[in-house]
Amino acid sequence: MDISRLRHPRRWVALVLTMIAALTVALVVAGTTSANGKKAKAAQRVAFLLPENVTPRWEGSDAPVFKKALAKLVPGVQVDVVNALNDPAKQQQQAEAELTKGAKVLVIAAVDAKAAAVIVKKAAAQGVKVIAYDRLIKSSPLAYYVSFDSVVVGQAEAQWVARHTKKGARLVIINGSPTDDNAHLVNKGIHKVLNPLFKSKARVKVAEQWTPGWDPTKAQAEMEQILTKLNNKVDGVVSANDGMAGGIIAALQGQTLEGKVKTTGQDASLEGIQNVIQGFQGVTVFKDFRLQAPAAATIAAAVLKGTTPANINAHVNNGSLSVPSVMLKVVPVSLANMKSLVTNKWIKSQYGSVAKVCKDLPKKSICK
Repeated sequence: MDISRLRHPRRWVALVLTMIAALTVALVVAGTTSANGKKAKAAQRVAFLLPENVTPRWEGSDAPVFKKALAKLVPGVQVDVVNALNDPAKQQQQAEAELTKGAKVLVIAAVDAKAAAVIVKKAAAQGVKVIAYDRLIKSSPLAYYVSFDSVVVGQAEAQWVARHTKKGARLVIINGSPTDDNAHLVNKGIHKVLNPLFKSKARVKVAEQWTPGWDPTKAQAEMEQILTKLNNKVDGVVSANDGMAGGIIAALQGQTLEGKVKTTGQDASLEGIQNVIQGFQGVTVFKDFRLQAPAAATIAAAVLKGTTPANINAHVNNGSLSVPSVMLKVVPVSLANMKSLVTNKWIKSQYGSVAKVCKDLPKKSICK
């Protein structure tokens, strides 16, 4: 280089700018390459599609636990959490958006089992695995399924009501969402226990309803209509979950029947636990979500790593194939064994402390 040609200040500035540009290009290229010369991988993306926000567990437990568990198994993984707010069309749009973003795994708690089958088929066509979370997606090339035995949930609820009502008792059944496969499985369990009693007239079914979106306000309206129609002549209510039980209890309170007509539920939600302690609800079926989300994360991590999940313990037929599954146990919780939720640290992990759960409640059970 002829240095004499660079004596002019403008030429020096031009040279410096050229060198900076060259260095920037070099850094960009280097940024796409790791120390051993291999191209660095972009963060792998997983989408967790929630069904609604009327049930506290989805946003409060499942989503954060899943993200934390997967981050430990796959450092740097990108987890997108979206909520369909009980709209199957919205959930399909969210799934398509995640596929466009490059998601390698979709974990779906389906709003509508049939509508979600379309999502599974589109994902499979792109080589993306779908894990059905909590709710089975039927008639589709589903890769995996993680849930609790919902038939056993229904049986546990019905058994409690059968044990705590007299011969000839008039029973109401309030089911969950008709578009949720789990609601139908819970219903199957309920009728498996109660149908023989109905047939023998040992118990009488006076009403049965399905509740869109598992919505507590709709469950309350349903129960109010039933009470009006039956002139309050109801002895027991089998409610499919705690949220709806809360609505049902509100309807019973409107007729000063709370505690006289006990109901059931599932999820061991704060409301459910408090209603059991107060004597308004007889049982809540405990499903330990702390185990479910990590189980799904274990499967998702295996998919991302190209290995076979080691935690599969069952296979469930979804109408198209036998789906490798993780099925978790459920435990009915009443006043008699409420302390188990303290010893297993469920109450501490979900609600902070026994003191918070027991605020303004009667001095009994764990609240003594």
